[in-house]
Amino acid sequence: MGIRPGFRDDPAPELDVRPLPVSDPSSTGHRLRSVEMGPLRAQEGEGSRPLAAEQVLHHLRPLVAVIDQHGVFADAWGAHGAFLGYRPADLIGRPSLDIVAPDEQEMVATVFRQARERADFSIDMPVPFPLTLVTATGGTAGVDVSAVAVRNHDSFQGWVLSFVPHSTRSTPTDALEALMRGGSIDEVLARCADALVGDRTDSRHLVGCVLSEPAHGRFTRLHGRTISTSLRAAVRALMDVGDSPWPDVPSQGVSLFGLDEMPPALADAARADRFEGMIVVPIGVDGHLVAALVAFVAPLRRPLPGFVRQLLDHLAGVTALALAHQRSNDELRRAARRDGLTGVANRRAFDEVVSNGDPAQISVLYIDLDEFKAINDEHGHGCGDRVLIEVARRIGTVCGPSGVVARLGGDEFALVLFGVDADAARAIGERVVSSVSEPLPEGCGAPAVTASVGLAAGGEHVRVRDVLGAADRALLSAKRAGRNRMAVAE
Repeated sequence: MGIRPGFRDDPAPELDVRPLPVSDPSSTGHRLRSVEMGPLRAQEGEGSRPLAAEQVLHHLRPLVAVIDQHGVFADAWGAHGAFLGYRPADLIGRPSLDIVAPDEQEMVATVFRQARERADFSIDMPVPFPLTLVTATGGTAGVDVSAVAVRNHDSFQGWVLSFVPHSTRSTPTDALEALMRGGSIDEVLARCADALVGDRTDSRHLVGCVLSEPAHGRFTRLHGRTISTSLRAAVRALMDVGDSPWPDVPSQGVSLFGLDEMPPALADAARADRFEGMIVVPIGVDGHLVAALVAFVAPLRRPLPGFVRQLLDHLAGVTALALAHQRSNDELRRAARRDGLTGVANRRAFDEVVSNGDPAQISVLYIDLDEFKAINDEHGHGCGDRVLIEVARRIGTVCGPSGVVARLGGDEFALVLFGVDADAARAIGERVVSSVSEPLPEGCGAPAVTASVGLAAGGEHVRVRDVLGAADRALLSAKRAGRNRMAVAE
């Protein structure tokens, strides 16, 4: 991955070396003007300062880098000595575009090429400027970049840039903001996981992830980008087996495990990343385990430091809120597709099912109760409702998981079958007629009800609406033939 032509190889224009003032940074897309760059080491007479400038820069969380007019790193500091897996000192002398994602290299090269063509090297870019970089392990990471043109008389012209990884700026507030603006549950939980982080000057001392979507006693989803590849693999391996520590932790509690208390493979991965323990915080919604915060920490302290406990409590609350919100939304979506009386699918859901189905694999049965108005007139609408509920239950029992039962309105039902051959569909239709006609429970208030059924099957080069039309005509034929029977479309 090399420097794009026109950024490194073109000759630099003659420059006006007079220092220019920095423009007002309040606008979002202002031009950063050049400033005169002085020496970075502590000056004579500054002996009273506890740290030299380079020492201060080393301990900054962002990476601060000097890039020359050819796009090469001239110097780099900060990031606690490690930036996206790179040591700042190892970046010196390296083309800066080498660590820019390939699809963004031309854009970056154009920005700096245009800046170099100006007399003051000023850069037109938003502040901060979002950029995707390539990590030392070959992955990608988002960063915010700020830049200012600098000069040291005639000896140097270039830019000072600061790089702030998005992973280091995540807070619980980011997750809340994502939730409030309608972000997906994956985005919200990823932001919760990314906020589960703390730094030491020599290494990251707290990282974590969020596990979600439990099924059969195991979590199936992992969210978070701050844990290493090896640690992620160890966590995933435990998600796939039953021997994991998170399901056994009391709900809403915080449990701390030393390396000797963790499964061996997970302990080895944590030890390799210089962690000394694991924290697990199960999260429940309505009495059900729905997620868990899993964090790795060093050093291991019992009890947990107050700030760590506070962070865990906050993130657990945000995660529970997000998952409860998702559950409510899921329930609303299900309710919007369910018949309020019988609990089977409604007309809207039926239309979605048939429109998304393969016409070659579909069979449709229209089911209409015979003389249902008489039941309402003689026994009342309460009795009629109980009959409808019982009929829906019986149709569902007949078709089992192979079909979708829907109430289309009034006393009209439909049954959609997929991948069922003609003989099997006919047999199911006959069982529907037989089952519905059986005596009703005493609580229904009416002795019995019957149904007429029209069956139509799809096929190659057949449209869904043609299948529905054929099923409707077959239902009319069953009615005309005396009711309490099934007719099959020609």
